[in-house]
Amino acid sequence: MALEQDIADLIKSADRLTDTVDHKIQSIQAELNAKKAEIDSRLTAKEQAVEGKIAQFQKALPLAPNTLSDTKHFAQICKDVEPGTAVDVLKAHAAPWSTFFWGGSGGTATVTKLNLSQLEEFGLAPNAEFQRRGIGSKGAVGELFYGSNYNVLVFDVEINQPSERNANEGLLFVLNQGCHTFVGWDRGEFLTQASCWVNVLEHSGSITFYPSQNRSAAIAVGGGDEKLGWQYKHSARGGWGGCHQPLFRGLGKMKVAICLPYVGTGDHGNNMIWADSIGHPYSHVGPTIQGVN
Repeated sequence: MALEQDIADLIKSADRLTDTVDHKIQSIQAELNAKKAEIDSRLTAKEQAVEGKIAQFQKALPLAPNTLSDTKHFAQICKDVEPGTAVDVLKAHAAPWSTFFWGGSGGTATVTKLNLSQLEEFGLAPNAEFQRRGIGSKGAVGELFYGSNYNVLVFDVEINQPSERNANEGLLFVLNQGCHTFVGWDRGEFLTQASCWVNVLEHSGSITFYPSQNRSAAIAVGGGDEKLGWQYKHSARGGWGGCHQPLFRGLGKMKVAICLPYVGTGDHGNNMIWADSIGHPYSHVGPTIQGVN
């Protein structure tokens, strides 16, 4: 009996020791969790402070001229028709703009140029973000936007014939504007940026619109943007690429509006910027655009 009692006492002692160790482990773990939460909180605060400094710096960057021409009024798009008239996309472009289906791709596409008084008529009324950041206030009778004077393009595109190289996608290039040469394409430690406002009205299939691509940082607009209203899209990269080649890629249908496309140096982040025409950063009066490549 004595041996059995000793064994029982030993088991109880072991259980008490286990409980003590478990409690100590739990206490240490709680302290570690509290310390981790404190460190995470400090790191988050520091990250937010750094992001705030970056945002302030981006806002303070000088606004570089737009390296694209004719991006305010799109004077050379649908130039011989009244605003609100849909024109075959291949016939609507004139220098400095160009457009083409590539590699055997095919389909149908029109582009319609609108002035700001026509936005509501075409289902493009400014949402809260666009109203706050990209367009002036309405006039007393509702037809004006104070201080705003630019046009909007609406592309209505269907690509139903893929390219010869890829059975899953066709390619329609729009709003192309030249292939400038520099020290070397995809070279340079400086930053370049691209931005625009877009509004996806309809979408089906795999088609994606790239309002900026190749020469400048890529911006992609797809089915996930449908019915979201006006959005400010932007992107940045190191150096310049090749040609300025916005395009529709994939198969399907898409109806999308675009205005105020910008390509320039720097990186202003999500700060809405825009400047028109090379050498004329704050004016819609740019260099002669006829014959510009």
